[in-house]
Amino acid sequence: MSISYTGKIIPSGTPRWLMGQTLHTAEKEKFKGYKDKGLAWGAVDESLQADIDFLELWPDDTSTATIPPVVATLPNLKTLIIPSWFVPHLKAEDLPDSLEALQVGVLSDNKAKVNWNKALVLPHIKTLDLGKVMSDFYAASFPGLTNTLIITLGNKKLDLTEVGKCQHTQNLFLYKADTVETLSQAGAAAFHFAGWIEGRHENFKGLKGYEQLRDAEIRWNKKLTSLEGLEHLSGLERLDISDCPKLEHLSHLMQINSLQWFRIMNSGKAWTTYIEDVKTKFTEEGFEKIRFEPDRHHALLEISRKA
Repeated sequence: MSISYTGKIIPSGTPRWLMGQTLHTAEKEKFKGYKDKGLAWGAVDESLQADIDFLELWPDDTSTATIPPVVATLPNLKTLIIPSWFVPHLKAEDLPDSLEALQVGVLSDNKAKVNWNKALVLPHIKTLDLGKVMSDFYAASFPGLTNTLIITLGNKKLDLTEVGKCQHTQNLFLYKADTVETLSQAGAAAFHFAGWIEGRHENFKGLKGYEQLRDAEIRWNKKLTSLEGLEHLSGLERLDISDCPKLEHLSHLMQINSLQWFRIMNSGKAWTTYIEDVKTKFTEEGFEKIRFEPDRHHALLEISRKA
């Protein structure tokens, strides 16, 4: 058993069309992933319009900052990627009603900060990916955000209590949270999945919110030493931990009675020194399948209730 991202995020390998200016036309497209998918800026042949469900807008430079009108006419467009500098100029009528997923940030964006117009409302967006930029966020601007929100801290205008107002969003990916209080501010009760990525806190002591959380992933936290506080998540069933090199203590996991499966990979070696004790205690708690692969700092531990 493992945590599946299907339906949660925009798969990077999904075929997409790319609308550019001089660099991304079909004749000059140099990226293999866009082969034969290059479109001239603002022009889509009528015979292709119904085929385009995933489109990336990537002009040559920041002098172009608005979405071409033709985009709003694409009848089956589901996913759209735009550069960060488009956001201040974005209008609801720029997007077709069919659009469900919006990602802000292209490869040329470098630690870009994004500030949204609070008056802008995009009711059809179900997935909003702001992970590639440092953005603020207003829950009222995305009333249809039922699937996933991906957001990175770093913008001083970001009020995380706005994330906590997402009453219908099922999945959250939160990057660079520095404290447990920060995590708690973003803890909407509706979330079924949370990915806490690149955090900077030592444990989860005092964690609040996330009352309906069932799945969680913790990744790339270089300060995490203990999982204390996760016992607050009384409905947690699955937990995936990776690349947390200072992790030492696992005992708090045994206090999560709902936990069915967890995996720890590449997350330090302190806990491996008492692995036999770990196995014994989890067996006593009803975990039937235990897999341990020692590899110094890259050890793997996977435990589930049922074999």
